[in-house]
Amino acid sequence: MTAYHPQDPAVDRAQPAHHALAAAALAEAVRTRLKRPPPPLPRADGALLKAAVAIMLCGAGATGLALYLGHREVPLEPVISPARIGAVSLMVPQDLTGTEADDSSRLVGMVRLRLDWPSLGPAQTGPGALQNRQRLLVTLSPPDKVNEPQTQLSVYARFLTPTVWSNPGGLVVRGFRKGSPYEGDELYVSVPDGRGFAARCPIEAARTGTHDLDEPCRVTFRHRGLDVNLRFPRAIIADWELMLGGVRRTIDGLIR
Repeated sequence: MTAYHPQDPAVDRAQPAHHALAAAALAEAVRTRLKRPPPPLPRADGALLKAAVAIMLCGAGATGLALYLGHREVPLEPVISPARIGAVSLMVPQDLTGTEADDSSRLVGMVRLRLDWPSLGPAQTGPGALQNRQRLLVTLSPPDKVNEPQTQLSVYARFLTPTVWSNPGGLVVRGFRKGSPYEGDELYVSVPDGRGFAARCPIEAARTGTHDLDEPCRVTFRHRGLDVNLRFPRAIIADWELMLGGVRRTIDGLIR
């Protein structure tokens, strides 16, 4: 039997080696544990987490919808302006006049409308309006005897040439003599006597389809105590009955 001596060199060398192996085993165990996936949550905790996420998503969606509805453009109602022409009272939507609400160039005792054709709604504005040249300019004024159909026709008759030719829309066309006040125009009249429609259009516009004015043709008629001066493109003259009927109905909607 060999006695242990504290100063034995062999025993001293064995102890550090043992500690080193233990430390290495502990480090390896720690690394192995860190690499393990976390244990799954209990089923109740997982359901609670899902509910919390769903609530957050619903709240975000509701907030986004509220912001969208709050900032969405709401169409404005057209401004209605009262007007009086002679004994006739009217309520005129601002968008039918083609002017801004603060326009200072309003007519006194008259109303001017700018209508789109064929819708008879507000005339288009902006870049698209340059391509659509079909619009109507309507001026409403107090009645004047010179605008009565019989008076107009009697004035025109003194300057007409004898030549007559037909035109689409059931109209006939008459020319004016050279040197007359209406030289350069043609008269388009309804049959048999022109009382239903008598419009003047420039000859140049009829031949080339172009003119300085977008609405070179004009006709004046009486409706419900008002004189109606209507300017329109020659391209739609064959639809004169639809045009006059639509303008009359538009005026009826303004009278109060």
